Amino acid sequence: MIPLTIRHVYDFGPDRELVGDDLVRPEAWDALRVRTDGPFSLPDTREAWERSALERPDLVERARAVSAWADAQGVRRLASYGVGGATLEYLIWRENPSRELVVSDYAPAAVQRLAGLFPEADVRRFDLLADAPPEADVHLFHRIDTEFANAQWRTLLRRFSSARILFAVTEVASLRRMSWEVRIRLRGRTIRAGWLRNRAALERLWRDTHDATPLRMHDLPAWDLRPRG
Repeated sequence: MIPLTIRHVYDFGPDRELVGDDLVRPEAWDALRVRTDGPFSLPDTREAWERSALERPDLVERARAVSAWADAQGVRRLASYGVGGATLEYLIWRENPSRELVVSDYAPAAVQRLAGLFPEADVRRFDLLADAPPEADVHLFHRIDTEFANAQWRTLLRRFSSARILFAVTEVASLRRMSWEVRIRLRGRTIRAGWLRNRAALERLWRDTHDATPLRMHDLPAWDLRPRG
């Protein structure tokens, strides 16, 4: 299979002006998290935040799958990145409150709000393209595959080359999905929102640093990445 990577776009509707021309910036994510009340927003109360997680059956089952896998692997400390609203991480914590959780993102206002909502976790601001990995048994990359270009991912994974990673992707893009992405881009009024990849392109990202075992985390394709050597 030929590795294919294309630009991903998204129509944010009335929030388009807040986001700007490119989603993959801390300012854009902060605007969505703390200045909107749509699907990407981060509630400002614990009750609303918990409800936003518990009302998602797909997320509940996904968290259950991640937690069961982590339990089976003896994971006592789990670090998760690009967590956004951290609803998945909250549900993972509910499954096993004794496990230590480090949750991080690079959007400062969202991280500040999340720290007040989720005191059970170690909430940090973290830049995956610059900062050294914190200590953890496993590092969870959940639906952040779209965030970085191929060269950025290869550089990032070299810095994580001694770390075990659970890599759960947003989607494995088919040719039909990529064709639709191109068509919607031609309609205009969309904003750059990262990248989409087929399976070959995804697996090429870590081929020089990690050995991979395909998994399934409920509804998402995933890989258990173990350091080479």
